[in-house]
Amino acid sequence: MYLILLLAVFALTGVFAFQNDGTQHFTLLGYAWTLHTWVPTAIGVGLTSALLMLHMSHTGLGSRIREIGHGRAIDEHRDTIDELRAANARLREDLAAARGEARGAARTEPNRSLLDGIRTVPGRLSGRSSN
Repeated sequence: MYLILLLAVFALTGVFAFQNDGTQHFTLLGYAWTLHTWVPTAIGVGLTSALLMLHMSHTGLGSRIREIGHGRAIDEHRDTIDELRAANARLREDLAAARGEARGAARTEPNRSLLDGIRTVPGRLSGRSSN
């Protein structure tokens, strides 16, 4: 936006200089000059452009500083995410190890057949009372 504004001001200054090619007598603080009419305008445009460029650099610097602040926050969040991923991987390994131990314990029990289950029925029923 600033660049477009600067280009427009320079174009208007060029039009003014083209249409006013005469000279004029200027006096300031006891000094006298005979200059082209467009010279004071060009000096004013130059000063305004310098101030506008200074403002542009200030605005860019402020946005860069804000980006640096956001970058730090993003880095902190990325570190937290990495820590959570590492903890998640460790917990998955612990869970896999625990499941492996449970499967191993289930395999160490003796395999019972259907006949073994039928043979134990009288012992399981002997403690019951019928009403």
